[in-house]
Amino acid sequence: MNRYLALFLLVIIIECSPESEESSSEQTSIISPPQPATPVSSNNTNSTSNGTELVSPNLNEGSINFEEVILSFTEQDIQPSNRTSGNWGRFGGIGSVNLSIEYFDNPDNNDINESSRVIKVTEPSGIQSWAGFYFVLEDKLIFPQGKEAISFQFYSPGPGHIVLLKLEDERTNDAFGKKTTGDLFAETKGTGWETLVFNIPELEGRNGIYNTITMVLGYDLSNQTEVNYYLDNFNFSSPSLINVDLTNIDSSEELTSYSGYQLVWNDEFNYEGAPSDQKWHLQYIPIIEGGWANDEKQHYTTRRDNSFVSDGTLKIVAKKELYAYDGINKTFTSARLNSKFDIRYGRIDVRAKLPSSKGTWPAIWTLGTNIGEIGNYYGTSQGNVGWPECGEIDIMEQDGTNKQLLYGTFHWADNGGQQVSYGLIKDTSSLNISDLNSEFHLYSLIWTSSSIKVYVDNLLVSELDNTASVPFDNSHYLLLNIAMGGTLGGTIPGTFEEDNMEIDYVRIYQ
Repeated sequence: MNRYLALFLLVIIIECSPESEESSSEQTSIISPPQPATPVSSNNTNSTSNGTELVSPNLNEGSINFEEVILSFTEQDIQPSNRTSGNWGRFGGIGSVNLSIEYFDNPDNNDINESSRVIKVTEPSGIQSWAGFYFVLEDKLIFPQGKEAISFQFYSPGPGHIVLLKLEDERTNDAFGKKTTGDLFAETKGTGWETLVFNIPELEGRNGIYNTITMVLGYDLSNQTEVNYYLDNFNFSSPSLINVDLTNIDSSEELTSYSGYQLVWNDEFNYEGAPSDQKWHLQYIPIIEGGWANDEKQHYTTRRDNSFVSDGTLKIVAKKELYAYDGINKTFTSARLNSKFDIRYGRIDVRAKLPSSKGTWPAIWTLGTNIGEIGNYYGTSQGNVGWPECGEIDIMEQDGTNKQLLYGTFHWADNGGQQVSYGLIKDTSSLNISDLNSEFHLYSLIWTSSSIKVYVDNLLVSELDNTASVPFDNSHYLLLNIAMGGTLGGTIPGTFEEDNMEIDYVRIYQ
């Protein structure tokens, strides 16, 4: 439910990955001219620029350690942007200043890591906060059963340090169809050696896709001083369990599971009365001069008349009635729920049945927690950037006139602070699904650091590349509501009295 619903603007998003950021002047000085372009295969045994054989590590054959030199990490073996030679790369340098990697003595040989040699990554002061490196594997990864994660040992500078890992295929960063896992994160628990585990999501499968490991060891740090990091012992690993607050989990129903994801928050609505105060905030204070955006005609309330749980579902009810708030009268009421839980990347499932009455505008959507909106659950606790800078993801909006039309839309601000929108409209016939108003359907968001996709019944409605030019890298919270009239609701018939959106469950996975 966007703030000022714009006409859908087709935006061509060109993905710009940090790996392409190394300065061209430096590449000229350290890389020999690339050989004539040849097809890139999954096997990375080839020749270096000086004619010697280049051999990359093979995780499929066992642990990758650094007791012996496998990857040279020399400048002559850095890949050019077309990736036709070399077996490693780096990004985030400024001018001639860049990170370096070398084999080094273990700084703390102990029970956790008994290796004598490890690799040392030196990040000099002044380079980008997203500076990092990648290396190429000999073969594409084949994950053993039950070991759908990558782990390695990291010498932590202290607790709370964030490390990023991403798996990629062999394609160049601007190549059509390039596949990545998106950015995966792990947080250190202490100082010294510890094992970090990164669960690998099953986006379009796992096996036979990825042959490149990309890392940022000091994620989002300013690099004001030189820092040394140490790495060792890359392995396939059993997935780590996300630390889930069990008070967020309603286990009253059998839940759908997704490979690579873990349920972290849900409401099955198997109780009676008001929506759970532990999970939901009822937003009712008008956000724009006594009203709501998009020329909507309703007041939102906290009354049981407009939102309640019964017979295993949540009902959000829009009603025709005269209602005043702060001296301003409106002729319709409804409810607008905020989740008391936010996520940054993951999957949201909402199973819902939509209203059939014209003039109703139901929505399942998210806003950036940093919006700072008046009357919402989070206030300014996470920021106050406003809309559209916070970002908005419309998982489902139903047309107010044609009740068989669904919208999947994304709204954000460009680098100049101007609103940009992109979305698609699908109808039930093109999707080959049943009536939206008499049947329940599953509305889903799958959000990674590289893409955002919205679905109905696991059928794609709309998608957007998640790049540095859009703001979808901050936490979002979920909203459920019915607006009346307005930009998408359209004309409200004089015969309208009451209608509802019925929700069977809400489930959030990470």
